[in-house]
Amino acid sequence: MSAPDPNIRISNAQREALIGRLHAATEDGLLDLEEFAERSRQAYEAKTYADVSRLLADLPDDDRALAVSNRLQATGSAPDMVLDPQHSRVKREGVWTVPRRITVKPRHSAVTLDCRSAAFAAGDIEVEVDLAHSRFTLVLPRNASAVDEGVRLKGGTVTNRCQQAVDGPRFHITGDNNWGRVTVRYERRFLWWRW
Repeated sequence: MSAPDPNIRISNAQREALIGRLHAATEDGLLDLEEFAERSRQAYEAKTYADVSRLLADLPDDDRALAVSNRLQATGSAPDMVLDPQHSRVKREGVWTVPRRITVKPRHSAVTLDCRSAAFAAGDIEVEVDLAHSRFTLVLPRNASAVDEGVRLKGGTVTNRCQQAVDGPRFHITGDNNWGRVTVRYERRFLWWRW
């Protein structure tokens, strides 16, 4: 696959993917904290692919320019995801593909879907929840939003901090929440920690 045209402008979602790649390189010990901070600053100031390609040039070749162009522009279909843990903890994070439809049915469990570095199979993602004494956390990239339309509560709570419509993927959350907690949020940051 050919590299993107260096003169093409990059989006906020692509900047966030690049920051995620730099963060992963820092966790792997490839960058120190000062390098991470400087490259992150440059990534937020970048306007084109040419501006960001040098930020990844000395890192291993597994993602490099494709991390910016492909990860957040996945096309085609990904199989529907069904998560139904019992007395367990499930977490998806890093680079993965978010399918069009996700069903979350935990029983006395915790499920976290971290979509900050994920690719999206569609612009609209349906999430059906069926929580029983469980917790579901959805962490979105800054260009994504969520609508909790029709979540039926039976003693549970829904906290959605990502309702403002933006140009990226949109999550539609429906279903039942029986004494559970649904939280939709963006990334939290403190100094160099991101979660």
